[in-house]
Amino acid sequence: MKSILMAIVMLAAAATAGAKDYPATPCDQLAANPEDEDVIAPPVPRTRVDLPKAIAACEAEVALHPDNARARYQLSRVLAYAGQSERGTAEMKRAADEGYRQAQFVYGLLIDRHRPDAPANPCLVEDYWLRSARAGRQAARVSYVRHVLNGKFDACRIQAAPAELKGFLDAAFPDTTDYFDRLLLKDLTAQLDARMGERSTPPPYSKASIKRPKDAIVTDCDRLASHPEDPDIVTTGVSGSKVDVPKAIAVCTTAVEREPGNARLRYQLARVLAYNGDSKRATEEMKRAADDGHRQAQFVYGLFVDRKRPDAPNDICVAEDYWLKAARAGRQAARVIYVQRLFQGRFDACSVQAAPHRARGAARVGCDRSTRFL
Repeated sequence: MKSILMAIVMLAAAATAGAKDYPATPCDQLAANPEDEDVIAPPVPRTRVDLPKAIAACEAEVALHPDNARARYQLSRVLAYAGQSERGTAEMKRAADEGYRQAQFVYGLLIDRHRPDAPANPCLVEDYWLRSARAGRQAARVSYVRHVLNGKFDACRIQAAPAELKGFLDAAFPDTTDYFDRLLLKDLTAQLDARMGERSTPPPYSKASIKRPKDAIVTDCDRLASHPEDPDIVTTGVSGSKVDVPKAIAVCTTAVEREPGNARLRYQLARVLAYNGDSKRATEEMKRAADDGHRQAQFVYGLFVDRKRPDAPNDICVAEDYWLKAARAGRQAARVIYVQRLFQGRFDACSVQAAPHRARGAARVGCDRSTRFL
């Protein structure tokens, strides 16, 4: 633990040194934030900021020294106060990317608060807050650990190990004098200790909890129509461009008639029907396979609804329900898209069934690969 604390202190010192390369400028004198731990001029509360003068001074400094991340952060601050949200957010991101720890924290906050000019991606919050926390920003240390414990980053690859989280809290205590802040730190420490002390059991969406398909007879439908992205295929998957659609429809129709309760075969029939342009029948078969418990069909049927396919119901809450079923069954793509849509507010009109902590183990939000899943 001492080595972790020492590493945190060294990172913080390096970040602070980089932030103070330039002497105080009119931008600092007019726009320094009282909450910024790296200010080098008397800070100016928001109510006392002369916005036109501050914007002009900070624009001049950034034009003269484009690598002055402190000035760029201060420019973004006063632009936001002036109602120039889009430009303010862009400058905040640039200051954050240049390593200014206050900008890293605030940019993460803009995303976390769903600002319209910020991306809707909780994993960016995780990344920027972790950088800021490692650089010693007190608010980032506490906010990062709190979000981890509350499940806000469950869709992401959490980069900080539990020992580092403990280090953040330990480092935060000496810098905290407020009574209620210390109560929060004590509560977070207790939660983290309890989490670290839990026995290692697979969470509900972990790979260890996924039920693999039992031994099954491989049919011609499987050979011709298995999807490479379906985790429950029993033979090698066939990419969309290589499917012999007429032959696959014929053999899958026969297979489903023989085994009407086989949801895997019904999903594969729905897949090739969709490739053939038979949207109505494909949607019906996809729904039936989903209702029969095939997690890939549950995920894809949710996609049909989300994309407003003409033969699917126009109700995002239906997608929420099917995606959650697929996520609970361990379907990776469903885990990701469920948390994405939840974070974006797409399910606000629904009775959301998943508590935040139950999404633990979901994959990092990456590029939208959903076009490959049909």
